[in-house]
Amino acid sequence: MVSYESPLGTNNRVLVSDPNDSLSNGSTDELVSLSFAEGGEDLAWTSVQIEITANERQYTCSFGSQSAEDLNEGKVRSTLGADGSTFTTVIDATADTFTYFDLPNQQESNASEHTMKFSKTDIFFSAGIQWTFIEDKNIGEITSVNSSSWSNETEERVQWYTYDLAVHRVDPNQGTYLLIQNDTIYKLQFLSYYNEDDESRFPTMLISALNKTEYPALSNPNIVIPSPCLIESDDDTFSHWNSTETVTLIENGIDICSGECTIEVNILFETAKVNTTNIETIT
Repeated sequence: MVSYESPLGTNNRVLVSDPNDSLSNGSTDELVSLSFAEGGEDLAWTSVQIEITANERQYTCSFGSQSAEDLNEGKVRSTLGADGSTFTTVIDATADTFTYFDLPNQQESNASEHTMKFSKTDIFFSAGIQWTFIEDKNIGEITSVNSSSWSNETEERVQWYTYDLAVHRVDPNQGTYLLIQNDTIYKLQFLSYYNEDDESRFPTMLISALNKTEYPALSNPNIVIPSPCLIESDDDTFSHWNSTETVTLIENGIDICSGECTIEVNILFETAKVNTTNIETIT
C-alpha cells in the first residue's frame, strides 16, 4: 500500500502575538500580529484565508472584501480569499447530471447560461468560451497572455487532471486556465478533486480576473461585502505573505474586541489548515 500525502497546504507555522497597544472601545484597534516561524516559505495571498473568533463570533480578515454570509447554498460554494479578488470555488459534481457554473457571478446556473458544467471528473466549457492553458504557472504568476494561443474548442471535455494509479487519486494538472467571457479574461487554477472532508467529486478551483479586473461577482453586494477585519502589510504589492514579514490584523470600523478579549486565529492555505502557535489573551 502506497501512502498518500496531499500536495496542498504549507509546512509554515504562524506565530500569533499581541499588538503593542491595548484594546479600546474604538473600532480601529490592532488585534494580533502574525509572522512565520523560522524557515517558512512565501505564501501567495490568492490562496490564503484568515478568520478570527472573538467573543464567540467569527470574522473574516482580508485586504478589503470578504464573501457575504449565507452565500453558499446549492452546488456552488465560493469563498473570497485574503487578497479580496480571488475566489476559492468548490463545485458539487457528485450527480450524474451536470452542475452548471456561472463564473463571472460565482453562482450556480443553468444549461442555457453558464461558463462551465461539471459531472464527476467531466468538465466542459460552454460554447463561445475562448480558453488557453498555461502549464506550470500558478494563478498569481500570470499577468499577461499571448493573444495567439486561444482555443475555441469546447465540445471535448477539459483534460484537467491525471489519475495516479499508485494511490488511486485524481490530481489536477499543474498550471492555469485562462477564459474569455464577455470581454473579460479570467484565470482558473484547479486545486483538488476533493473537499475538506476528502470526499471525491468536488472540484476545487482558484478563480480571479487577469490583473484583478473588476467583474460582476466582485461588485455584487449580495456576494461580496467589506471585511470587518483588515490585514495590514508592509508589502504594497499584496502578492505574497513574505516569509520574513509580520502582518497585523486591525478592526475595520467594527469593535471586535474591547478591554479583555480572547482571539483565536484560523488560517487556511490552499484549503489546508496552517499550524499556529502562541495564541495569547489580549488585555
